[in-house]
Amino acid sequence: MIVLLITLSPPASALPDSNQVEFSNCMLALPGTNLSAGARCGSIDVPENPAEPEGRKIKLKIAMAPATGKTTEPDPVFFFAGGPGQAASETWVMLRSVLNKIRKSRDIVMIDQRGTGQSNKLTCKSELEEDLNQEIDLDLIRTETEKCLAELDGDPRFYTTTIAMGDYNQVREAMGYDKINLMGVSYGTRAAQVYLRLFPESVRTVTLDSVIPMQLALGQEHAPMLDRSVKFVFEDCANDEVCNSLYPHHAEELNTLFMQLRKQPRQIAIINPVSGEPQAIRLTADTLAVAIRFLSYASETQALIPLLVHEALTTGNLSRLASQATLVMTGLNEMLARGMELSVLCSEDYPFIDLSVDHSNTLMGNLFLEIIGLQCDVWPRGEVPEDFHQPVVSNVPVLLMSGERDPVTPPHYAATAAESFSNKLNLVARGQAHSVMANVCLRDITTAFIAQGSIEGLDTACVENIRPAPFFTSLLGPNP
Repeated sequence: MIVLLITLSPPASALPDSNQVEFSNCMLALPGTNLSAGARCGSIDVPENPAEPEGRKIKLKIAMAPATGKTTEPDPVFFFAGGPGQAASETWVMLRSVLNKIRKSRDIVMIDQRGTGQSNKLTCKSELEEDLNQEIDLDLIRTETEKCLAELDGDPRFYTTTIAMGDYNQVREAMGYDKINLMGVSYGTRAAQVYLRLFPESVRTVTLDSVIPMQLALGQEHAPMLDRSVKFVFEDCANDEVCNSLYPHHAEELNTLFMQLRKQPRQIAIINPVSGEPQAIRLTADTLAVAIRFLSYASETQALIPLLVHEALTTGNLSRLASQATLVMTGLNEMLARGMELSVLCSEDYPFIDLSVDHSNTLMGNLFLEIIGLQCDVWPRGEVPEDFHQPVVSNVPVLLMSGERDPVTPPHYAATAAESFSNKLNLVARGQAHSVMANVCLRDITTAFIAQGSIEGLDTACVENIRPAPFFTSLLGPNP
């Protein structure tokens, strides 16, 4: 029997006649997985230092998912990835199901922001990634940051958000688009707001998922926002009859576990859920905080926290807690360009962070602030406009969405950003965590918003029915 394997090429795009970018079929892959999806790829060259247009050039990767319907609207969706440090093109595997309805009539454009993906990625051979098996040693972090800087193929001063948004506008012009729809997630919401401020006449709509207000110095509130998220998880467990009956002392158990690890770190063995190989981990209170933080990024993994904490404390078995955190952490680390992340944080946020604030009474403590202080003392800083942290004022239609339990960008961040938008709709998803647009209800609202180009008359009734993932009652999952 002969089996024919047919690879479906992406449909041809109805690009404007003025398009100057040469596109060809390509496959986009999600790092750390074997998942991939077809698209059309091209590139443009831009100066690394915009003040020296004849100087060194870097290549910007552009990926496009052409509209699938019979007609294509003239205003595509430009997607801004999170991080900072994530490559937009690498998100398409996850995005395509979320944006399939929008894509029926609009192209989706994903630019790898300079310093990420295939746009001169600022990555390091040095071990800067967060790793449960890595001792948190501040002297080592400084040394590794210096090594990372020495390895870079690029000047980190020129990888700021403001410069990158100039790149995005060059791509828009090169592709011949007049108006575009902006869509950002997490750090991508900052990038989208910067683009809106710089090029307002080019923007038709803005969709912001898990919003960073311009006024915020990223990193300043990571520790208290994690505690806020965990508090919501435990309150929901207390209000859930089954969860509360199984884990009635959830918050106390977590605090006890932290106290035990502060007194005596534990050496444990796990089977690495990614590699399948045995792995030894020295679990401390700091590494437990990192584990809880990564488990808090999604409602589905938040639903595991009461069970995993209870098991760890009552049986002394911390391996499953460490394994779950390692799984989530590995995926996130695979996606981020740490050099680009530091270029953004150290230029745009570090000068505005109050390092004297005391977070010692939180799960994370002052660890994050200490690390960013060390790294940014080493890292070169680029120029940032004086009004960078001022709110963006606009009357362009803006849709803002947040997860109630988000450990990084809680709903009051979106409310702060929304204050300067005169034409906005701000939605909060009950029991959800970080990056909420994949929720079917919010996906449909986003689709309708972009289709009509207005917040007027949008049906948002389904938001009231959004609920968190049910708590796990055993390792087999929640009750049926």
